[in-house]
Amino acid sequence: MSQTPDETLDEKLAEALPDAISPPLTSGKGKVDLTQGPIQGHILRMLGPFAIAVIALLSAGIIDTIYLGNLTGEDGSPELGVLALAAVGFAYPLTFFGNSVNIGLGAGTSSAISRAIGSGDAEKARRHGAAAILFALTVMFITVSLIWLILPLALDFVGARGESREMAISYLMISLPGLVVVSIAMICNNILRAGGEAILPSSIMILGAVLNIIIDPFLIFGWGPFPRLEVQGAAIATVTGNTIAAIFGFYIVQFRRKAVSFAKMTVSSIRHAWWTIGRVGIVAAVTNVVVPVGTFLAVAAVQRQGGDTYNAAFTLTSRAELISVGLLYGLSACIGAVTGQNGGAGKTDRVEEAFRVCYRICIVWGTGMAVVLAILAGPIVNLFTNDPEVAELAKTYFWIVPITIAGYGFVFVSAAGFNALGRPLYGLTFTIIRSLLLYAPLVAIGVYLDDLRGAFFGIAIANVISGLIAREWVLRKAPMTAKDS
Repeated sequence: MSQTPDETLDEKLAEALPDAISPPLTSGKGKVDLTQGPIQGHILRMLGPFAIAVIALLSAGIIDTIYLGNLTGEDGSPELGVLALAAVGFAYPLTFFGNSVNIGLGAGTSSAISRAIGSGDAEKARRHGAAAILFALTVMFITVSLIWLILPLALDFVGARGESREMAISYLMISLPGLVVVSIAMICNNILRAGGEAILPSSIMILGAVLNIIIDPFLIFGWGPFPRLEVQGAAIATVTGNTIAAIFGFYIVQFRRKAVSFAKMTVSSIRHAWWTIGRVGIVAAVTNVVVPVGTFLAVAAVQRQGGDTYNAAFTLTSRAELISVGLLYGLSACIGAVTGQNGGAGKTDRVEEAFRVCYRICIVWGTGMAVVLAILAGPIVNLFTNDPEVAELAKTYFWIVPITIAGYGFVFVSAAGFNALGRPLYGLTFTIIRSLLLYAPLVAIGVYLDDLRGAFFGIAIANVISGLIAREWVLRKAPMTAKDS
């Protein structure tokens, strides 16, 4: 029988790399058995491609912000860039809300499929994958409709006024419907990740991000024959990139990997799959939604204290933060497949080891990034904005918050690991503690007492306390067993 290019590549990688990095494949096409071999090796093997993919995805948002922050009016004044940053600051929690639902549904999908694979039921895994795509489309259509209905109230609450409010609405008119398309790419990515793959799911994310970055300047600044659309251009570029990534991802799971099976679905199997996915995915979605809710409350506090200028600086730092958490987001993508398969196989010692390995990586990465960002604070803020006041306000963030990023990493790595075990309430609890009980109140108190510097201290304290709570509870109290899929 002839081999596909992907199968040939997998064999070449297996021969070229040591066993710790490239474990043997199972009989399932493209799947990797994560219940055998060194845990650290599995995580490091997946971390590289996932980190590159996540950083590429986050870079699209960062570059959007850089372009928009450097917009100038006809007289060359930086006011337009400040308004654009403020508009994105108003819109970001709402699009983040929708993307958080997508991420939660992806976590439910990965959890259900990885546990099915770990228990040896490949056919169930394929049925779960097909049902997950239908489930995500349904849930996201409802979610986007609800966000659209509450949009005026949400913008009133956060204090959006005048031109920045109008710019935020024009951005959301395009980006919100695009979240339904994103759900397909997200689910396809998680279907592949659940089988232990790294390169293909990462390529889906990278494709969308690269296209976004390429299209951005043409539509934002009106290069060549394209009109100058500013914030609307950024939204169109994002939706276009995600649409092409979704088509590519569906092609891979349906035709190349044959990882989904629509033909063998029944009403009973769909009901079971939706229950299995939703039991984790809905709770995981709520967990992820808690983060933008906390961000939304923080933005409201910052806007009320200092208006569009403060909000622009706060938005700048929120996007710059993505530089430091990119690898940690990739890490959270790795741990789910490892804990899911080993939990499904009843190997609890390997599940606990996965958490320990990921916590060590959080500490090493967080420490290194804190040093880099502290040194490069000036050049980074100047890259994002040409307004001196916004730059000065944002700069102190880089000397306060990055050293605590490891704590933030503990929280979402813990949540991802337990989502895959079918125990999403742990992640929900940890996230509520960080975002609602600590982050939002401490930012509000901090900005009231000491302007933006106080808000940044509030973020740092929230990261440290919530991270320590998550780590200690996971390693001392939490069960390492998986629920049936």
